[in-house]
Amino acid sequence: MATDHASCVERADRLVALVMAIAIVWTGAVGCGPPVARLVPAGGIVLIGGEPAADVSVQFLPDPLPGEVRPTSFAVTDASGRFQLKTTEGGAGAVVGGHTVILADTLEERPAQGETATRPPRIDARFSTLAGGLRCDIASEGGEVTLELP
Repeated sequence: MATDHASCVERADRLVALVMAIAIVWTGAVGCGPPVARLVPAGGIVLIGGEPAADVSVQFLPDPLPGEVRPTSFAVTDASGRFQLKTTEGGAGAVVGGHTVILADTLEERPAQGETATRPPRIDARFSTLAGGLRCDIASEGGEVTLELP
């Protein structure tokens, strides 16, 4: 009987050791993940037809970089067409490198289905999609960019 008890204690000790090892590995893995890209202060101005454009939503979608988290940055232009980017996670600025830029007019008229708009849109629809062709680079020191639309 003593042999059975010793055997049970030995198995329990091994089980506790295994659970502890798994917990240590799991705890270490939870804190790990791809590094988050460094943010730099970034902002600028949106011009439509050479004039500052207020109330334009600006999204900077960084080019992917394997092994690095590269958050999207966004802003809405003020009355003078200026904007300061922040990330969707609340960080200030944008990541360094190339970005696809998507613009949307927050004041765009959106008539009900079947109705016609009473004024033309300020921003061509091609600038409101990923395939829109508006590209911008954020320099390693950050800074101001000018987004000029026809």
